[in-house]
Order: sequence, then C-alpha cells, then structure tokens
Amino acid sequence: MFVGREKELQELTDRLSNRKFESVLLYGRRRIGKTELIRQAAEQFNGTFLYFECKKSLFSDNIDGLNELLKKAFGYNSAFQSFRDVMKFIMEKSMQISILFVLDELPFLLKENDEIIYDIRELIDEYREATACKLIFSGSNSAIMKSLTGGDSEVKSLFTGLIELKPFDYFDAAKFYPNYRDEDKILMYSVLGGAAFYNSLIDVSLSPMENIKRLLLLPNSILQLEAEYTISSETNNTPMLNSLIDVIGCGITKYSEITDKLTLKKNGAVNIDYLLKKLVDMEIIEKRVPINDSGNRKKHSYCFADNLMHFYFRYIYRNKNMNSILDPEVFYAEFVKEDFEARYIPQKFEEISREYLVRASREEFITPAIEEIGTYSFDNQKKIAYRELPVVTKDKNGYISYRCKYSDKPVNTTEIIEEETRLQNNGSDFYRLGFISRSGFDPEIPKEKYNLVSLSELYSEKHSKESLEEAYDCFQNQYTLSGFFEKNF
Repeated sequence: MFVGREKELQELTDRLSNRKFESVLLYGRRRIGKTELIRQAAEQFNGTFLYFECKKSLFSDNIDGLNELLKKAFGYNSAFQSFRDVMKFIMEKSMQISILFVLDELPFLLKENDEIIYDIRELIDEYREATACKLIFSGSNSAIMKSLTGGDSEVKSLFTGLIELKPFDYFDAAKFYPNYRDEDKILMYSVLGGAAFYNSLIDVSLSPMENIKRLLLLPNSILQLEAEYTISSETNNTPMLNSLIDVIGCGITKYSEITDKLTLKKNGAVNIDYLLKKLVDMEIIEKRVPINDSGNRKKHSYCFADNLMHFYFRYIYRNKNMNSILDPEVFYAEFVKEDFEARYIPQKFEEISREYLVRASREEFITPAIEEIGTYSFDNQKKIAYRELPVVTKDKNGYISYRCKYSDKPVNTTEIIEEETRLQNNGSDFYRLGFISRSGFDPEIPKEKYNLVSLSELYSEKHSKESLEEAYDCFQNQYTLSGFFEKNF
C-alpha cells in the first residue's frame, strides 16, 4: 500500500521523465519507504530499469551481484572486476538506450571502499553531457549520505537532486487507517509512529489494540524483532547505548540528569556526547532546546524521535523476561496499561499537537506564520508554577502557549482561567493562549479570545480558517480510555 509522498513522488517522476541526465541522492532511515517510492516512480519510466541493493558483505560479493544483474538485463555474461567498470558500462550503454540505474544502500559499498564515490564523480563528469541516463543513489545511513552533500564534500556537485525522506507526521500516517476513529488514530501513531513499513503491517479489520498485541506485544513479534534489529548493529559494539536508551525511556531527558544516571550505572565516567550523537544520527532520539533559551545546554533535553522505539524501550525492553512468558493481555495489564493511559498517550498528544501546528502554519491555516515551535523554559530558581511548557510557538507578534489536554471531558472556563493565572504568576510574556483538546470545549468559552483546537480538527480534511473557527464542538458518544482498552481486550 503506497500512501502520501505526493511531493517527493512528483519530483522523482519529473526527473525520470525529462530528457536530461539526472543523478539523485535519496536517503532516510530504515523502513521509511525509500524503495517503494523509487518503485512507484519507476513505473512511469520508459526504458530499462536496473535495481541493485548493496549487501552488507564483501565488496567482491556486491560486484558479483552487479555482474549478475547486467547479465539478466542484457543477456550476456559480464565479469567486471571493479565498480568503476560496472558504472562505465552502464553509462556507455545509456548512450544507446534509456536506463534508470538504482544503487540502493550505497553506504554498504562506501564502508568497504570509499574511493568508489570518486569513480562515480569522474564518470558522471565524463558522460553527463552525452547521455540522459538516470541514476538514483539511495541509503539508510543518513550520516554517510549527508556527508556526500555537506559543505566540504568534494562530490556534492555530482548530484542533480537531493531527496530526504522523513517519517510521516500524524496526519499522513493516518492514511494507512482512514476509517479508524480519531482517538484510534492517536493511539496507533503514538505506538507505531510514521515509518511506512510499520504502518503497512496494520490490519484495519482489527482494533488498534489487537494490532498492537499482534505486531508488538506477542513475544518475537515482527515489530519487537524490528526494534531489536534497529539498534543491534550499534549496541553490539557499544553496550552503553542500550543503557542510554533505557534511561531516556524512563523519562530522564535532561542532559545533566542523563549524564549523572549513566555515570552511576557504569560507576565511572561516560562519553555521553558520543553516545547521544550515535542515537541522533540513527534518528532514534532527537535533541530539543527551549525556543526562548536555546543556548543553555543545561536545559537541552533528549527525547525519542521514533514512537515504536519509545514504546518498546518504555514497556517491553525492561520487562523482556515477563513479556516472553505472559499472555499479551496480562502483560499489558501488568506492565503497560496504567502508565500508557495516564502519561504516555498524553505526552504523545503534545507531540502530535506540535505536528498539527506546523502543518496548519505551512498551509496558512493559522496566521501569523509560525517561526519557531518547541518547549519554553522558565528560570528554575524562582518559585513558579511551571519549569517548562511543552508546546509554545513564536511568530512575528511574540509567543503563544498551547495547553494540550487529552481527557474525556471538554475544557471548561475554570481550567482556562487557572491556566492564565499560572502563566501570569510565572511572569510570562505570551500575547495569546491556545488549547488543544481531545474532547473539545464548553460552548461558553469565547473562541475569539483563544486559539481552540479539538481532536476532530487535527484530522479534518477541510483545511480553512473557517473550519478552525468552528473546531471546538465536543464529540458525541465519548468514552474513557479505560473503557476503550477494556473493550478491545
């Protein structure tokens, strides 16, 4: 099932359909949908399509594989000994026929022989004016792929296009399960995130929790194994990475607190910067800085960038022994349910709210345009109500604070007044307040005074200012989270 990626698909299709030479660098983390995007675009290509996925193996094994590919494509034996000879053959052949050559997982080749990128550059310089060959170089190691186009890279000029695939946001991920209720969509995204492969495994004939049980809570289920594989190549060499992820999964996110915890665990000094960079490069975690105090390292925090990894490390990794012997329903009740409903889902709702605000600003659905979005930090030395606000935007007029409430009851006037009072006591400088609510708002709240967004608005297909103004209606037939989970188990 191919969903979303309209912009990226159009760009790639346009490059493959023109009569010019093209060399595209396409990258993004594993399971994000790179290969499927290429296949979709290639369906429109009128010519010979050569696809080769590099193996994490000996360099000679990959050369043998490329020779076999050329044999199947052109009907005769080839025994090239070098990658340069393979590329030269393809470039010369492309002067006679239209060729699309995709080299997937390029970093595996570069790790074995980093000189091949210079061979590619020399051949492109030699043939780009004489051929309309289409080349796509794809890879999951974002750090290596980005290094090819960095400011100091000697080969960045060889690429005519650059496409970085990111995980789907909450809205596009929901296209995998369009008929789920909005609360079900929040649940699925909070656990699986925006990786295309994870979401493609969902059986929409089952309830959200039936899917989560089947894909993740069963011992050795497909997404359990996926989470373990994602980090195994790095943690085999650096066991402390598992400890670091576990610490962040426990909710310890501040730089200084992470350092203290790991130092205590190891009973000695830890190179925390090296470990954090590893996980950021792998796109498992991300660094967050308060938008009003970005230079203060003490206030930097590290949070999961991948919801599947977050769920796995928060609930399964630390209870692996029990997960292997307990029935999934019992495991959920004992080790997941209380924290998941009371803390995990509300936290993910805040993250989804940030994604909504970015999307709404980009579509000019809310104005003025958002210039920055993130957390907002207060001086911890003062006796105040808040240390940090989770969702704050900055625009040309100043700051707007958004309170995100994932409750089965509508936000009422008393709650809004209490929030205003807390912020005033903090000495904050917000020029407006916003509220994003799972269950809407009491009708008496003046919508002209606040930015009010209901859950239904987050998933509304009608993106217009009028729908934003009318987005505070409460849901019908509401149910509690506890009742929801009990029904699905």
